[in-house]
Amino acid sequence: MFLPKNKRFIIWGLQNTRHSHRYIHKGFFDTIKRNDLPVLWLDDNKKNQSVLKEGDIVITAGVACKFLPILAGAHYILHNVESSISNQIYNKIILQVSTHDSNGEKMDNSIAMWNSSENTLYQPWGLPEPSSTWLKPLKERSSKENWIGAVWDNHLKQGNIDAINLYKASLKQNGIKFKRFGGTRSISLDGFSSRKSLDKVNKSAIGAAIVGNWQKKNGYIPCRAFKNIASGAVPISNSNLIRIFGDAYLHSDSIDELVELALNLKASEITARSESCKEVLPLYSYEASIERILSVLL
Repeated sequence: MFLPKNKRFIIWGLQNTRHSHRYIHKGFFDTIKRNDLPVLWLDDNKKNQSVLKEGDIVITAGVACKFLPILAGAHYILHNVESSISNQIYNKIILQVSTHDSNGEKMDNSIAMWNSSENTLYQPWGLPEPSSTWLKPLKERSSKENWIGAVWDNHLKQGNIDAINLYKASLKQNGIKFKRFGGTRSISLDGFSSRKSLDKVNKSAIGAAIVGNWQKKNGYIPCRAFKNIASGAVPISNSNLIRIFGDAYLHSDSIDELVELALNLKASEITARSESCKEVLPLYSYEASIERILSVLL
């Protein structure tokens, strides 16, 4: 990645706060730091307002921008920030995750789109873990299914709890124990480390990227889909992600059929499909995400 002189990144918010979006901020911070570019990660509070300076590139989200300072000479990348704040900012782009409603011009071989009239970049969150950490599928199948992260729902029924319950029941019928490990809200401020998360998913019987009906209907692509491929899990979901990963990625709307399909795969076929899907991951790395952001921001 290239950054002009006198520019630096500021990740604004969630440095010391447990929240599901902290994984995204940490992914940006770790990626920028790994590429030897100047970056600071600041909590959303008044005492940090004076740190920002002209030329800074600020990445923030609506869940943590109450005290966001607005500088005329800074650049902002805003995700779900209220209009009362975003309307005050001139040098900005809106960052939204890709769904079926995304519209604009394709930017590259990924599904990312840039809508210049809305000043909005649509792209999946993708994968922060570098390729040096990716794992190969295990040859022997485990009797456990390790799930890293949230099992949840809300009043809008946007969560995955119903689908997970079906998945757990289907796994149990096949003699596989479902075990959930804490995500960003437990264990530590960071949740499970990336290394431990990859290892746990790698040792799963399947490692499917199960989504709820709302995510499936709207075409939302969870971070888990990318991370599980990097983990060497079976590339499969109850959401059709072939447009992302190609024909090597498996899909079934029926969770029972999904489990049966995955368990009947030979180790050699899992490896072949996994390696094919891994070839797509660089397009959805955080490096690629930041490159796209900079190409439309500066």
